[in-house]
Amino acid sequence: MEPLLTIGDFSRATHLSVKALRHYHDVGLLSPFDVDPNTGYRFYSAAQLEAAQLIRHLRKLKMPVEQVKAVLGASNMDERNEIIVAHLKHMEAQLENARVTVALLRAMLEPTTMEIAVEHRFVPAVMAAAITEIVELGAMAAWWAEAFREIYAALRAQGETPAGPGGGLFATEVFSEEIGESLIFVPISKALAESGRVRVMEIPAVEAAVAVHRGPLSTAGPSYAALGKYVAEHAIGADGPIRECYLEMTGMSNDDVVRTEIFWPILTLP
Repeated sequence: MEPLLTIGDFSRATHLSVKALRHYHDVGLLSPFDVDPNTGYRFYSAAQLEAAQLIRHLRKLKMPVEQVKAVLGASNMDERNEIIVAHLKHMEAQLENARVTVALLRAMLEPTTMEIAVEHRFVPAVMAAAITEIVELGAMAAWWAEAFREIYAALRAQGETPAGPGGGLFATEVFSEEIGESLIFVPISKALAESGRVRVMEIPAVEAAVAVHRGPLSTAGPSYAALGKYVAEHAIGADGPIRECYLEMTGMSNDDVVRTEIFWPILTLP
């Protein structure tokens, strides 16, 4: 007969608390090898130690119980690894969001006395190579970078030089609902053949209040606040997407943006 461990000994061997082991039994994640019908005592087999260790590590990574069940029930190693990698990518996105929040809080702890200037400007329509999709706010940074990489690769492949700095348009829902239509574009001087997700389209003209933000996009909060305050004070806000123009970039990530013009659509003034 296979040797069995009491729940206490199994707890010591796996570093899972007795409370956790009871919970995992209740939710069907890790059932004891045997339960004494008279006393209710739980017993575990040595063969369950490996699964318990895996559960402990996955739960330390905040993997939901249902996903842990999927890992344990995977039919092969590739399927198991696919679930784990997907969770790690989710964690990386959460870490990026936390990093952005920390940067914003640090900026708030070091307030500047510099006034953020706001001006009115008419931005004419422009032809551009663009990618547009419905994007969740939490996934925006990764999507943003990949979209720019794809657009610039398409331009290089067709021997086209950008006709101006890249930019983006973001529907109100991106901010209000944390998901909405987002568009990344690079101005071009002539039409191109479509490539992958890249399409040629006209970026519409807009009358806007404009502020210049210096630094990575993760610290653009004060510039957005200044624009919002200005538009509210003058009662000139209009419907339409927020536009960003990335005047200086040293790479293809949000952190590589050095200087950005932010355009808030306003009513056409006489």
